[in-house]
Amino acid sequence: MIREVFPDHATWNDLPHKFEAGTPAIAEAVSLAAAVKYLEAIGMEQIAQYDHHLTMHALESFQPKTTSKSTARPRSVGSDILQRPGIHPHDMAALLDREGIAIRAGHHCCQPLMRWLGFKPLPASFYLYNT
Repeated sequence: MIREVFPDHATWNDLPHKFEAGTPAIAEAVSLAAAVKYLEAIGMEQIAQYDHHLTMHALESFQPKTTSKSTARPRSVGSDILQRPGIHPHDMAALLDREGIAIRAGHHCCQPLMRWLGFKPLPASFYLYNT
């Protein structure tokens, strides 16, 4: 990126070198490798099964009157089962928090994507570290 640096000024390198990003993301690459190794040790199929189990548990817990016996994973658990008419998403998140259920509330700076996916501002997601 730069050719020389002085206390009061710097000189840029010639093109295309002056636009190089500098030090590669070494820590991120090492972290990614460790994460992949961790997930492979657990097994992606086991993670998917556990995710499905948690989703079904949430559906049964929040909608006990549901008659559907579908085993397909819903596209948006939070926007379908946690939303209650007349309750603001942040209020619902606070009520669930009192019960030991932590969720996210709000648009998370991605309103166009959430609209396109059909999500309301109260998404819930599950993963292997959830109970």
